[in-house]
Amino acid sequence: MEQEFLDFLKSNRITETFSYNDDSKMIVNRIKCNDKLDILYVLDNYRGELFDLSSPFKYSGIYDKENDKLFDLEYSLRAKLLNWNYNDNKFISASELYNMINKDMNDKIKEIIDSSKDDIFKIEDVEIAIEIEDKDVLTDFMDGKTSLTLEDSYKKYSTDKPKDLLDYLTDKNTFLEEETREFILDNVTSILKGLTVTEEKRKALKRIEDNLEHPYHKIKSIVDAVKDNNCVTVNITINKDGIEQTFKYDAAALKNSYNSSYLSCYNIEKVTERNLYEETFGRWTDFHYEDIVKITYGKKTIYEDSNYKSKEKQEEICL
Repeated sequence: MEQEFLDFLKSNRITETFSYNDDSKMIVNRIKCNDKLDILYVLDNYRGELFDLSSPFKYSGIYDKENDKLFDLEYSLRAKLLNWNYNDNKFISASELYNMINKDMNDKIKEIIDSSKDDIFKIEDVEIAIEIEDKDVLTDFMDGKTSLTLEDSYKKYSTDKPKDLLDYLTDKNTFLEEETREFILDNVTSILKGLTVTEEKRKALKRIEDNLEHPYHKIKSIVDAVKDNNCVTVNITINKDGIEQTFKYDAAALKNSYNSSYLSCYNIEKVTERNLYEETFGRWTDFHYEDIVKITYGKKTIYEDSNYKSKEKQEEICL
C-alpha cells in the first residue's frame, strides 16, 4: 500500500481510491498549492459507506513535488493507509517544521544584529526602566556564564501560522529574507532594549568576577561540588553565630535554593539533628550558604571554606 501511495504522488493523477484492511477505503485528493507543493485531503470511511453524504474531506498533509517529501501527515493517512509511526523519518511533522522555521529565523536575525551593532543597533542612548543588580545575574553566574560568554538576549521570533509553513516550504531563502527584515523593523525598539539589558548584565557579571570575596563565588563552589558528585544527601558543617554544628542535609535542596535568601532547616534529614539545630538556633531560624564551612559526601570532603580554615589556624597560632 505504501508504494501504491508513493506512486500516486509521483503521477499526474489528482485523486486515487485506496483499499485497506478488509473492507475499508480512503480517497486521497491532491490540490495544487503552487508549482512546488500539493495539499492532501482525505475522505476515510472505516468499514462503512465511502460516500455517506456527511463525511467531509479532511486536510491530511503536504507533498513537496520538487523534493519528493511529505510533511504534517494526518493520522488516518499516516497510520491506517501507510502504517507509519508518528516518529517515522519518512515524513516531517508540523511541530518539527515550526521548530526548523523558528531556528532558521532566529539564526538569521542574530547574524544581522551581530553584524550591525555599530551601525543600526546602537545601545549607548537607550534607556531601560530597571537597574540591573547582582541578583539579576545570579542564575547566569551559577550556569557558568561570564561577562565574555553571556549571549545577547532580545525578543525571539516564533510562529505557528500555516501560511508561514507553506511559504517556508515553497521558497525558504525568500521567506527568511522577507520575514527577518519585517520582524526586525517591527521589533527594533524591543531588540535595542534587550541588547541594552544584556550589556548591563555583562557589567554586573564583571563586577562579580573581579570581586573574589563576593558571596556568589562561595555559593557556586558549594552547588558545583554537590552537582559534580551526584549527591543525594550530604553532611554539612555550619558555623552560625560562632556555634559549629554538623547534620545530614538534602542535596537537591542545597543545589536548588541559591535563588532563595535562606536554606531551610526542614531539609535536615535526621529528626534528632533537626531538633538539635532548633534547640540551638531557634525553631524558626534558617541558615545561609555563608554559614557553611564544610561539606562531606561519604568519607570524602567535597567542599571546605578556605577562609574558615585560615581562622582555625590563626586560633591555633594564638594558643
